[in-house]
Amino acid sequence: MRALLRTDPDLRARYAQGGGVYRIIPAGVARPTTLAELRAVLAEAREAGLAITPRGAGSAMDGGNVGEGVVLDLTAFDAGRCVVDAARRVATCTPSLTLPLLHQATSPHRLHLPLDPSSAGWATLGGLIGTNAAGARTVHDGGMRRWVEAVTLETDDGPLTLTRGEMPDARHPAIQRWQRDVLPLLTRHRAAILARWPRTRKQSFGYDLAAWWASGDLVDLVVGAEGTLGVMTEVTVRLAPIAAHRLALRVVLADRALLVPALETVRRHDPAVLEFLDGSFLRLVEADVPEGTAAVLLADLEGERVDELHHRAAALQGELASLGAGVTEAAVAADPAAIAALWRIRHGASPRLAALTDGRQSLQIIEDGCVPPAALGRYLDAVDAACRAERIDAVMFGHAGDGHVHVNLLPNLREADWLGRVRRVYEGVADALLALGGTPSGEHGAGRLRAPLIERFLGPEAAACFRAIKAAFDPAGRHNPGVILDDGRDPLSRLKVGPDAAPLPAGMAEALAAIEREGRWGESRWLNDDR
Repeated sequence: MRALLRTDPDLRARYAQGGGVYRIIPAGVARPTTLAELRAVLAEAREAGLAITPRGAGSAMDGGNVGEGVVLDLTAFDAGRCVVDAARRVATCTPSLTLPLLHQATSPHRLHLPLDPSSAGWATLGGLIGTNAAGARTVHDGGMRRWVEAVTLETDDGPLTLTRGEMPDARHPAIQRWQRDVLPLLTRHRAAILARWPRTRKQSFGYDLAAWWASGDLVDLVVGAEGTLGVMTEVTVRLAPIAAHRLALRVVLADRALLVPALETVRRHDPAVLEFLDGSFLRLVEADVPEGTAAVLLADLEGERVDELHHRAAALQGELASLGAGVTEAAVAADPAAIAALWRIRHGASPRLAALTDGRQSLQIIEDGCVPPAALGRYLDAVDAACRAERIDAVMFGHAGDGHVHVNLLPNLREADWLGRVRRVYEGVADALLALGGTPSGEHGAGRLRAPLIERFLGPEAAACFRAIKAAFDPAGRHNPGVILDDGRDPLSRLKVGPDAAPLPAGMAEALAAIEREGRWGESRWLNDDR
C-alpha cells in the first residue's frame, strides 16, 4: 500500500487554515480514497499518538477543520458514490459528495436536499452533517439534522451504523458505554439541562441533547458532532420535491425598528427563504437602495401554481404597506433574470471584505449568533453597542426568519490593541446572547472558537453529559480534541493574523488568502495528486 500519511511542510501548511480565523499547522495530512486506506490511516495515527481532524472542503468557520494531529482530507473518499431511491425519497452517499453532485443525481427525479448554505457550491455532505449546517432555506425546511436518516461512523472500536427508528447494535463497545455511562447521566440531569437549553429556531452548539430527547435517535447526536465521535463513511439523507414556481420579494426599510414587524408579516406567508441585510452590509456593497436605508429583507415564495403565488405576494405587499411609510419598497420579481438581480446583492459582500486595503481585516469571531426572532432587533442593537464601545466596524446580515445573524468584525490590525478590543466584543456579545435566550451558533458549530462557551450557556450538567458522550464514542480522545469540549486554550489564540500567527513557507499565506478571497474551496490542496 502506498504511503498514506504525509508530513512535507508545504502540504501541511496548505491544511493549516480553513474558512475561519485559525492557523494551526498539522503534524501530517492524509487523503484516503477507500475504506481500507481510511482504516490504515487511523491505525497509523493511533500508533503515533496523533489526533484526527476530518475535513471536507475546509470552508467551515469555527476551527473544527484544523488541528495539530493528522488532518484527514476526505474529499476523495469513495468518490462519487450516490444511490438515489426516488420512490422512498432518499439518497445513500459517500460523505465526500458535494451538494452540486448530489443534486446532479437527484434533479432528474425532481428531488433535492433543501439546504442552501453559502458554501453550497463546494460543501461536502460530511461537512454539512458535522456542523448541522443550514442556510437561507432554514426558515422553511430546517437544518441538516431534519434531513439525515442514517450515518455510518468509523470508530476506534470499529464501524457503527446509526439509523433513525432502529436500535443500534448493542454489541458495539460505544453503545455499551452509552447505555452504561451516558443514559443514567442524561436521565438524572434532564430537567436542569432543558431548563437552560436555548429556545431558538436554530441550534448548532455541541451535541443536541434536546433533539435526542425528542427523537430517541443517536443520529441526532452525530449531526453537529464535528467529527468528535468518529469518522463518517456513509450517509443517507432524505430528499424533498423541487417546487415548480418561485417568486422573489425585496422589502426596503427606512427604520430598523420595523425589522421585527416586517419579519413577522413575511413569515405568516410561509416563505421558502427570508434573509436580511443590515445597513452596514448595504453600505459595504454600495447597494442600489435609497440613501439612509436601515435594512433590506429578501424573501422567496414557492409553490405549484403561479397564480396562487402572485396572490400570496400581492396579499403580502398589502400587509407590508400597512406598516407605514418606513417600508419604502416591497418589490416582487417573477422571471429568473429579475430574481437573480434581486438576490445578487446578497452575495456582494465577500469580494469587498476580501479586498479591504486600509488595515481592516474581516474576522468571523462572533459570526453565528441566533436568538428567538422576536429578540432580533435587541440583539442587533447589542452587537452595535459592543462594536461601538470598542471602535470596531462590523458588517451584519443573516437568516432573519430564524433570528440568526452573521457578523463580520473588521478590526484594524495596524492598531496595537486590536486583539484586546476584539476579545471584549466576543465577551460582550456572548453576554447579550445569553440574556436574550440565544445560542452562539445557529449553524456553524461550536468548534474551537465557541467551545469555551458551552458550560456558560448550557450549564455544568450539559457539559458533564457532553464529556460522557465523547468518552463513550471516543474513549481515547483522539477524534478532533478541543472541538466542542473545551481544552483550556484561549479561543482567540492561534489566529491566522497578528504577530503570533504560525509562520508558513514563503508565499503560502497569500495562497491560502487567495483561496478564501476567491471562494476556491472546491479545489484540491493535495500536492502531486496522482489520482
